[in-house]
Order: sequence, then C-alpha cells, then structure tokens
Amino acid sequence: MLTDPEFVVPPVPDSPPGGVAWLRSSVARFSSGADHRRRRGLAVAELASVDPNSLRLRAAERGNGPVEVLAEALGLPADLADDVAVVAKSYQPHTAITEEADRAVTRLVEACGGVADEATANRIGLLVQACDATKALVANTVAGRTDPPVPLTRRVAPDGTLVEVSLAEVPFGIGPHACPGREHALALAAGLVEARTR
Repeated sequence: MLTDPEFVVPPVPDSPPGGVAWLRSSVARFSSGADHRRRRGLAVAELASVDPNSLRLRAAERGNGPVEVLAEALGLPADLADDVAVVAKSYQPHTAITEEADRAVTRLVEACGGVADEATANRIGLLVQACDATKALVANTVAGRTDPPVPLTRRVAPDGTLVEVSLAEVPFGIGPHACPGREHALALAAGLVEARTR
C-alpha cells in the first residue's frame, strides 16, 4: 500500500497561516502529487545542509535531545524543543489541535525567521518528526529492541476507507513518503545512545 499510488495519505484542508492546521496543510508529510514533491524537495534540501556524521558527533557531545541537536545543526535555537514537543502532540491529522499547540507554531515560525511559508513549515516539520520518533529510536536501541520508532502510518484506500499500515518491516517507510531523514535519524540516535552509555 505504501508504494501504490491509489492509496494516498489522509488529506488535510488548506488553512491560513498561524497554527497547526496551517502546518499540516503545508508540509510534505500530509500532501500528495506536485505539492508533495515540491515540499519534500524543501525538506531534503534542509537535510542536505547537515552532515549525518557531524550530527552524530554533536549528539554524542551534547547528549540533550534530538530536537535540540537538529535545531542547532540547522542554525536554530535549541530552546525551541519544548514548543516542538507541544506541536508534536497535535501534528497528526487524527489528533486534536490545542490552543497551546497553535501558539507554539506561531513561536516556531518566529524562530525560523518569521515568514509563514512552505519552507518554514517544512523546516518545522523536520523538527516535529524528529521529536518523538527519534526518542523512541533511542529508547529501543538502549533496550535492545528492533521495534520501528513509528509503529504504523495511515493511508486512504480508493474506496475512501482509512487503512492503518504497519511499519514493522519498513521502519522508515517506503515509496514516495519514505522518511527523507533516515540517515540523520540514525545518526542522531547513535550519538544520543553513545552519550547515554558513556
């Protein structure tokens, strides 16, 4: 299903700038077709500016958290991690958007330069998607487990049915929506595990 173009990511409505609904509607994660390709290109370009090995070394030195380390590597303040964690709880379309999360998005836009455009949205999206998933990857590694950091994803079937797809065999996904930050996530996790076990 992850490689079948008939099964699409759950669509989200377009929203004006200023909160989680806008973030969802502007990131590659929840878009398809030309919008997805354009937005994914923005995320890939951001990641290309960060060498995974230097990210691992930075994580091993800092030992604080994946968002803090990635934010610094992207030239952003590390202290935005709390806002990222708040947004992460409302990021998925099946979760409720809280006022606190909307306010956090506003602050994150300001931290990224103050312009609520697709480039900013996808930069924030990288941080949000690095938040809980990378923490889970670290916890699984420390515990000696091979569980995927994100256990499942969702697709809409041609008949409109929402389908949950296990990621047990493909922990970073596969197809057009495969995680573009796989190397970076593994590097972050390796560095944070090293910091923990040192």
